[in-house]
Formats: sequence, C-alpha cells, structure tokens
Amino acid sequence: MLSWLGAMYFNLVLLFPMYQSRGGNTYAELMQTQGTRAAPLLYLLIALTMISGFGLAWQSGLAINNHWAQIKLSCLILMLACHLYGSLVIWPRVFFALDHEKPRLFFIYKISMLCSASAGTIAVVLSYLK
Repeated sequence: MLSWLGAMYFNLVLLFPMYQSRGGNTYAELMQTQGTRAAPLLYLLIALTMISGFGLAWQSGLAINNHWAQIKLSCLILMLACHLYGSLVIWPRVFFALDHEKPRLFFIYKISMLCSASAGTIAVVLSYLK
C-alpha cells in the first residue's frame, strides 16, 4: 500500500506540476505517456495491496465486525473506487478530448488520485494507531 501511495503522491507533488509547467500540448503528451506506462504497475500494486491486506486480516483473525477493520475496509474501497474512476473513466476521455478540454480532465483526474491517496493514508495511519 505504501508503494501505491508513494506513486500517487510522487505524481501529484512532482510529476504533474512539472508536466503542467511545460504547457500546451507537451503537458498533454507527457501526461498521456506517463499514464500509459504507469498503469500496469499501479494495477499490480492495487492487487498486491488487496491480497496482502486481506491475508493479514485473515491471519490475525480480525473480524469484519471490528470497528477499526470496517473503517480500514471503507478506506480501501474508497481508495480503489477513486483510483478506478480516474483510471477507467477519466483517463480514457483524455485520449479523445480536444486540446482545450484536456486541462479540465487532468484536473479531475488529479482530484480523484488525491482522494485515493488520502483514503489510503488514513488506512495506513489507522493501521499503526490500532
């Protein structure tokens, strides 16, 4: 999960602003290239996060009726939903959007990734506080 979060924060804090500073079509081209190359790794990280999380919960005997487990599961579902929305709904639109529409779509994509990263951060913090 930390790798997944790290990738999202790295993109949000460093890559996306750097791409945006280039402006115009260069920004759109860089975002599309980065998203296309990173997608397989991110989906691998999603699968590893879910498998390891459920495996650890099962191994520790953590019941789903546990309050902390429900909050962490909710955070994971929110994280996954925001990520999938950004990747499977917004991102494909970028490829077919007109140049003047792309900045708005990239902004919505960044917001979905920020929500995903925030939910994941809350889940990690709750894991350590438990």
